[in-house]
Amino acid sequence: MAKEENFDKKSEILYEVRYLPTEKFENGQKLEPELKNEKRPDTLFLYISIILAEMLIVVSGANVVWTSPALVKLYSNDTEVNPVGRPVTTMEVSMIAGLPSLSALIGTMVLPKISDFLGRKRHLLLMGLWTLLGGVALAFSTKVIYVIISRSFLGFAISGAWTIVPIYIAEICENHNRGKFGCFLGLFHQIGHFFAFVVGPLFSLRNFSLIITAPILIFLIFFVLIPESPIYLMSKGKEKECKEALRKFRNNKSEEDLEKDFLQIKETLKGRAEAKKANVLDLFKKRENRFALMLALLPLLVQHFSGISIIMTYLAPFFNAAGTSISGNIAAVIVSMVKISCYIFTSFVVERFGRRRMLLISATGTGIPLFALGMYFYLQYTNSDLLHFLQWLPLVAILSNVFIYSMGIGPVPMAVISELFPSDLRAASSAVINTVVTTIVFGLTSGFPLFSEAYGIHWCVWMFSLCCFVGAILIYFFLPETKGKSFSEIQEMLKMY
Repeated sequence: MAKEENFDKKSEILYEVRYLPTEKFENGQKLEPELKNEKRPDTLFLYISIILAEMLIVVSGANVVWTSPALVKLYSNDTEVNPVGRPVTTMEVSMIAGLPSLSALIGTMVLPKISDFLGRKRHLLLMGLWTLLGGVALAFSTKVIYVIISRSFLGFAISGAWTIVPIYIAEICENHNRGKFGCFLGLFHQIGHFFAFVVGPLFSLRNFSLIITAPILIFLIFFVLIPESPIYLMSKGKEKECKEALRKFRNNKSEEDLEKDFLQIKETLKGRAEAKKANVLDLFKKRENRFALMLALLPLLVQHFSGISIIMTYLAPFFNAAGTSISGNIAAVIVSMVKISCYIFTSFVVERFGRRRMLLISATGTGIPLFALGMYFYLQYTNSDLLHFLQWLPLVAILSNVFIYSMGIGPVPMAVISELFPSDLRAASSAVINTVVTTIVFGLTSGFPLFSEAYGIHWCVWMFSLCCFVGAILIYFFLPETKGKSFSEIQEMLKMY
C-alpha cells in the first residue's frame, strides 16, 4: 500500500509537471518556449523590412515640415530665390500649410479599403509611386496654385502611407518587439524632419523638393522583395504564403516555433469569414471597439493639441518671429536633432517602462515649457523691457518642449493604436482615427497664421499648454497599459475594462 501511495504521489507530480506548461501556454507569456523566443534578437530581415517601409514615413516627415525652410524663400522678393516670383500672402501660407491636411482627410476615408483589397504591400507601393509623382510636381511648381495642388497631391499619398505602415509593421512583429518598432514610426518621421531642415537652406526650392523625395526611390526598388504581412495573408486564406512570410521575418526560429506562431495567427483570425465584411460601422457595434477607438484617439489628440504640428510646420518662421540671435533654420536643425535622439531612446525603453507611464509623464512635462514660451511671446506682444534678458528663452523652451514630447506623446501613440483593434478592424479604425487627426491638423495649420495675426502667438501657445495638462489627466484616468500583451489579451482586457 505504501508503494502504491508513493506511486500515486509520483504520478500526481508528473501530471503537474506536464500540465503547467500547457496552462501557461493558454495564459500567454508564461509559456516557457515563448519566453525563450522573446530573448532572441530581432532578425536582420525584419529590420530591413521595417526600415524600407519607413522610407515612406521619412518622406512624409520631410514634406510635413517642407513649409519651414520653404516659407523663408517664398516670403522673399528675390525672384532667383522665390520660384513663384513674389512674396506669398498670409492667406496663401494658410492654404499651402493647411490644404495638404484636407486632402489627407479625403485619403483616410478612401484608401483603407484599397489596402484590404490590394494588400498592405501593394497599397504601400502604390502610395510610394503617388508620393514620387507629387514630389516631382512640387519641385517644378512656378505658381502658388501649382504649389498648393502639388502639396495637396502629396497630402493624399502621405495619408495612405500613415494609414497602412503602422498596420503592416504591427502585423509582421511579435508581442515583445511591437512597441519598439511601433515607435520607429515617430523616429523615422523625425528623421524626415531633420532631412528637410538640413537640406532646405542649402539648396534651391526645386532641388530641395527633389532631394527630400529621393528616399521613395529606395523604397520602390527594394520593397518589392519584401513579403506581404503574414496576418493579411492568413486573413485571405493563404496559409502557405503566410508560413513562407513567417520564415523570412523570423528566420532565427525553429520550424516548431514557427508552427506555433502560425497557429497563434490562425487562432487569432479564426473569425476571418466575418472579418471580410467588417467596415467602419462595426467599430461602433461593440463596446470594446468603441472604447478602443476612444483610447486610440486620446494620445493622438494630446499629441496634436500640444501644438507640435504648428511648431514643426512653422519652426523657422517661429524662431524668426521670436527675434532670437539664432537663425530659424539653424534652430530647426537643433530641434530636429534633439527629437531624433529622444525618439531613438524611447523606441528602446518603451517595452521596459510601459506606454501609459511614458505618455503621462510626457504630457505633463510638455505643457510647462509651452507656458513659458507663451509668456515670452506675451512680453514681446506688449513690448516689455524684459525681452532683452530673455533672448535665450524661446530656444530653451522649444528644446525642452521637444525633448519631453519626444519621450512619450511623440512616438508612443502610434505604438498604442496599432495594438488596440482586432485585425479585421485595423484598416477601418485607422481610417476613422486618421480622419479625426487630419481634420485637427488641417484646422491647426491653416488657422494658426490667421489666429496668431489676429490675437497674438501667445494665446495660441497657452492653449497648447492647457491641452497638455488636460490630456495628462485624461491619460491617467482612462488609458490602460498594453505592454507585453498579445493582440488577443488586449481584446480581452478591453472587454473587461
